[in-house]
Amino acid sequence: MRTSRKLTHYLMLVIAVAMMSLTALAADPGEVYPQAAQASDQKAGSLLVYTLYESDGANTVKKDSKVNITNTNDSNPIIVHFFFVAACCSVADFKTELTANQTYSFLASEIDPDTTGYIIAIAENYLGAPILFNYLIGDVFVRNNDTTTDAYQVNLAAIAFSALWTAGPTGSVDHRTINPETKQRLRGIELPAFGITDVSEVITFNGTNGYDRQGATLALSNIPSRAANDRTRLIVISPRGSLLTGLSTGIALFGLLFDDAEQSQSFQLGASNCQLNTILSNTAPRTVPRFESVIPSGRSGWMKIYTTGTVANSGAGILGSMISYNQQARIGFEGGHNLHHLTLTSGTGHNSLTVPIFPFTGN
Repeated sequence: MRTSRKLTHYLMLVIAVAMMSLTALAADPGEVYPQAAQASDQKAGSLLVYTLYESDGANTVKKDSKVNITNTNDSNPIIVHFFFVAACCSVADFKTELTANQTYSFLASEIDPDTTGYIIAIAENYLGAPILFNYLIGDVFVRNNDTTTDAYQVNLAAIAFSALWTAGPTGSVDHRTINPETKQRLRGIELPAFGITDVSEVITFNGTNGYDRQGATLALSNIPSRAANDRTRLIVISPRGSLLTGLSTGIALFGLLFDDAEQSQSFQLGASNCQLNTILSNTAPRTVPRFESVIPSGRSGWMKIYTTGTVANSGAGILGSMISYNQQARIGFEGGHNLHHLTLTSGTGHNSLTVPIFPFTGN
């Protein structure tokens, strides 16, 4: 009898441990990253922005980009609509379906060869409407060996924007593909009849009933001196306009360049197209005294920039990245990151995008 009781206790202990293990596997540890957190490359979202991609169809060793995206949802697949925005502002697109927990990767040279620009990836339902699905993460690895004096490799995380609505971006249309009660994926017949007559939808980066706000002031945290052949490449974009008829062109920036003694020089910088992609030098930005005098040999500096454009008179939202490398390839430190968001768009000054609506027809 005593042995039987011990065996019963042992079995109960084994069952308890097993149940605890199953509970631990049911969800990831820690608190869920708040959806209301602002756009960041450290969270998941419903819309991703890759600030740079480059490709050369004839010589992939010379120039190419590997784009990666992951659906972190444990049980639900998702349609992702990729928009490839060339620096000249022309737009190309394709869609794919990601199953639960799937990572999808592709080379820019195979999808969009001989192009430099940026990428927007939007979570959609099967009818093509943007939906709330804050589970996407991604990054892009860019390799550029264009010349021996301008070669770099960098991995840039995608900037994630959460969808912040409950019923729809305007509060009138249901864009969900998951039943809010059962948490199960809706069947095709259960999806809202949206996208059958509408050919487009305007999405807004307003931080309320749209997506997270974009940056209003960006910072380059550490700029090395050019005297030792170090170079800093600045990439700035302002996603706004129409992905059907053409994005808004022109990026006009005002900024301050600081040396390591806290002194600053103002400057103007800009691009006439959809992407500013420039190497910082004495002419870009043009400062008094010149860039190489502000950051001489053995010193460093930093910079903050914001737009002078008018989006409802409050300035356009901007995103960006910086890449640091040595002009003598593979010498010294090399790498890059997205620019810090010091302030966010406010008031009515929020970028918006017109997105095409059409059904997904399969990979």
